[in-house]
Amino acid sequence: MRSLNQKEVYSVASKGLTLAMLGLALLAAGGCGERSDSDGVIITTIVLPTDTLLNLNCIDVGIAAETCVLDDPENPFRTVPTNEYDVNFPDAETKFDLANNIPVGPTGAKARFYLWATALARRPSGENQWYTARALHELFDTNSDPIVHDQALKAYRSVLDNFFGSVTFFECCGGVSFSATLNELVADDLYRTEATGYVRLVPGDPLLVLSLLSEWGYTYRPATPPDYNDGLVFVSGG
Repeated sequence: MRSLNQKEVYSVASKGLTLAMLGLALLAAGGCGERSDSDGVIITTIVLPTDTLLNLNCIDVGIAAETCVLDDPENPFRTVPTNEYDVNFPDAETKFDLANNIPVGPTGAKARFYLWATALARRPSGENQWYTARALHELFDTNSDPIVHDQALKAYRSVLDNFFGSVTFFECCGGVSFSATLNELVADDLYRTEATGYVRLVPGDPLLVLSLLSEWGYTYRPATPPDYNDGLVFVSGG
């Protein structure tokens, strides 16, 4: 699997935001409120944060089944549906449609965290946990906040501890979809700078990542070039 960065991380369910169906207009700035379009459809406007200062609403926000993000007044998605992809309704709008309409780069990092942490609180899954970890990783790359750094590591570890063996799906190469095991994505995100494009959460020799994973109870056989698709994570023997 080729290296994945934030611009490339999209689900096979992504189709783009349809305002008339979702009833949402995602804006990077502007006021809140409602208006009716010419067809009488109510379009609710929400304001996405563009700063990179993240105030954690509780100690485990964005981790596993913690739901405090749903009570965070700074969370623009707390009243917004974050629907999962449903094979029975393949054309329905999903969390990925929301994600694809958040601005790329630092101005969208905080909104991405809130989106994925909200999706995780509503449906704890490895996929939602991994995207939350990536959003926190992106925020740390932007603001160098040690609290965000530690939360990103907690979120990555939660993928291994709570959702070991889970997968996510990507689309590339002219519409071809493929699955990726999140255990290996987590380890690769920590091990290689090129895996995310962000500053590494474990600075210095990449071998230090192996030591950290060992402390967490896991063993990692790093992926090798050129495709970096053969990494393996094992639960360490007790």
